[in-house]
Amino acid sequence: MNTKRYTDLFRAEARDRLAEMNTSLLAIERGEGIEHVAELFRAVHTVKGMSAAMGYTSVRDISHSLEALLELMRRQAIVTTDSVIDVLFEAVDALEASIVAVSADETAT
Repeated sequence: MNTKRYTDLFRAEARDRLAEMNTSLLAIERGEGIEHVAELFRAVHTVKGMSAAMGYTSVRDISHSLEALLELMRRQAIVTTDSVIDVLFEAVDALEASIVAVSADETAT
């Protein structure tokens, strides 16, 4: 099986989802509405599924943790403060770093 082809597809799709995440995060930071939390959740969920399919457990695990926080935000169980937004930005940065690491290393999980 040609795993490089799948790695390239993963990398391209992940890059698109990361762009969506950052757009949603900026909208959340500006206070533009709860629907952006749902958009962010969907992008993270997509990355989680793709990474699980590829066997990238580190990316899957970060995505899963980020999903848990976003689910609390969607249910409005936590208040979206500046600190929460900072954590979201840091989590997306960590997710991006993990994606870069695993897609550069064919043996990564």
